[in-house]
Amino acid sequence: MPFFQPPVSPPSSGIDLSGQTAVVTGATAGIGLEISRQLILYKVSNLIMAVRNTSKGQTVRESLLSDPAVNAGNSNVTIKVMELDTENYASVERFVSAYQLTFQDLHLLMANAGIGTAAKESASSGHEMDIQVNYLSNVLLTLALLPMLESTASKTNKPARVTWTGSRMYEKTSLAKKLPLQKGEGLLKHLNTAEGISMLQRYGDSKLFCVLFQLELAKHYHPDKVIINSFCPGLVNTGMTDGLPFYMRIPTNVMKALTARSPKQAGWIALNAAVVTGVETRRWRSRPNSLRARRDRRYRRCCGMRRLTKWREW
Repeated sequence: MPFFQPPVSPPSSGIDLSGQTAVVTGATAGIGLEISRQLILYKVSNLIMAVRNTSKGQTVRESLLSDPAVNAGNSNVTIKVMELDTENYASVERFVSAYQLTFQDLHLLMANAGIGTAAKESASSGHEMDIQVNYLSNVLLTLALLPMLESTASKTNKPARVTWTGSRMYEKTSLAKKLPLQKGEGLLKHLNTAEGISMLQRYGDSKLFCVLFQLELAKHYHPDKVIINSFCPGLVNTGMTDGLPFYMRIPTNVMKALTARSPKQAGWIALNAAVVTGVETRRWRSRPNSLRARRDRRYRRCCGMRRLTKWREW
């Protein structure tokens, strides 16, 4: 990642999401909150905030509804808070069931919820926590909602959209050098049991899985119905690094103060991927300006031959 990040511009003011329903995960803070706010300003009709803490979600909902810009630009928006804890499969399944009972359509899924744990943790599924939250639960959520996304696309004659919040930190994966996968070894078991992987490498592992899943999915799923892509917001000034150890938090905060994008700017990148770019992004990660169309080469050098293995293991 360059020390000074390329400038970004807001999407066109002509975007109109009237009549559309969008789900945003991790919507109570940071990039997810800004995505939610911008979707409202672009006149989305129904916004579903899929969050782990519904009490906090209701507080954020009230704050959005009282925002003068929201009142001026989209006072008729419906905002609904629904529980979704991506640390476990059961919560994802409950969310999908509740959503299907409440809504008939889904135009846009923004899979934004994610974590980076300072120390290795295990989710209730037994999988490493970063892998569970950032990858496995997002795979389940995406696949479970695909039928409704397809149905909505058929009704509107326009592709529905799925956009994941990605990260170029996949380049830090432990599979590249530190703990390469052995022949015949299962990926999930490898990462569930491996020790000595740093925070950045574990986060990188989870984000690499996300990239490879989407690239493999693109081979099996035509974008006429649903366009599936991801974006890298770069370094953003959010609270995601607040849980870092003290010795890491200080230099990280200094770097954020010098070079980080604002959540608003990250929201611009997200909205560009979600509602502006087209089918060309299904095999590419959305990046700002001249970096947007650069093919991801490094992951192919370290793990590209294992893409099909990851797909089948899921």
